[in-house]
Amino acid sequence: ILKGSVVFMGDLMKKSLFRWFDRVELLCCYALCFLFSILFEYFRTIPIESEFLKSYLKQFYDYQTFITLLISVLSVIFHYKMLQRRKREVHCRILVGDTISSVTLRYFCECLMMLGTVFFAAIIWTLALRLTIRYNVYLLFAFLLYILISSGMVHTFENI
Repeated sequence: ILKGSVVFMGDLMKKSLFRWFDRVELLCCYALCFLFSILFEYFRTIPIESEFLKSYLKQFYDYQTFITLLISVLSVIFHYKMLQRRKREVHCRILVGDTISSVTLRYFCECLMMLGTVFFAAIIWTLALRLTIRYNVYLLFAFLLYILISSGMVHTFENI
């Protein structure tokens, strides 16, 4: 994205589009989605003696991927909402000399750092519970797609 540029951690935090509350909110959205994924897998491994409860939970297990990805839409809504609030700020940063590529790269890197933190915590929990990481990986790729799409949205705020 940037030719010969390096993103430093100080610049990333100082010039970030995210406020402290935004970071916490996004981390919670990611964590909630991974938590649901882990809970689905955990409840699948618990031996249940009640046939009624087994049949009830089976309905959820059959659609686990769909439900998990549907819950991940929370992060899409957050990214969209946050970027809409920062539209004017992006434009002002460009007016004072920042480049749209720098703003986009900082946004992308910060989203990846937050996602990576939650993903690795989820992987540790999943492996500690001896569960499969398949749905966590599905979520990771879905979130990466959301981050790429929202990073592309930053470019649209150049000429508001």
